[in-house]
Amino acid sequence: MWSDVKFPAMMILGLGVAVVCAQETPAPKETAPPKTPKPATPAKVTPRNTVQSRYFEEQFRQLRGEIEGIKEAYDLQLRKGVTLEAEVKQLRTANETFKRELALKFASNKDIDELAKKLTELDENRRNDLDVTNKQIDKILEIVKKLAVTPVQPRNTPEESDPPPANFKFRQHVVQAGEFLSTILEAYNKAFKDEGLKGRVTQSQILKANPGLKANRLLIGQKLRIPLPGEIK
Repeated sequence: MWSDVKFPAMMILGLGVAVVCAQETPAPKETAPPKTPKPATPAKVTPRNTVQSRYFEEQFRQLRGEIEGIKEAYDLQLRKGVTLEAEVKQLRTANETFKRELALKFASNKDIDELAKKLTELDENRRNDLDVTNKQIDKILEIVKKLAVTPVQPRNTPEESDPPPANFKFRQHVVQAGEFLSTILEAYNKAFKDEGLKGRVTQSQILKANPGLKANRLLIGQKLRIPLPGEIK
């Protein structure tokens, strides 16, 4: 764009210089001075020469005005060019910044492929774990089926397998609110010691003396047989 403006400006400027040079009269050649100098006579100015001079002066002024206008237009184009160059630099900088932001926000194809590979491996591991779990569940179900078919042998409690003696000495106790088997046992062992009886009564002996008794399920008003020390082994 600048070269297009510069070329016609230079052409017009050259044309103006040519016109100015054409108006100037060539310098006379040096000749030998005459032997007898004569007084110079003033040149006559004819109306034709005056009109022609005014015409060229007017054309020169118009040409000079056109040259000034072209020069101003050329300077304006230069300023616009500098402004456009600065805008282009700003756009390039913004474009580079935008590219960096995109690179940070979005994963590359390599990252996406790596993520897909990890997901595939995770799915395979999940399937393998599921197969192992299913096999373990199948084994458990087989054991449950066998247990369902095989009759369960009743397990005898210590009281049933080892019943207390037919006649043993004991003290009867009525369960009160807030009492536990351990506190009852501790109170009777202390009383037996105060009476001079040797030995201690254990919880298992009380359970033998009271078949079906649950140590953690005492009822208020329930009657217990507390054997004396040495009566139940």
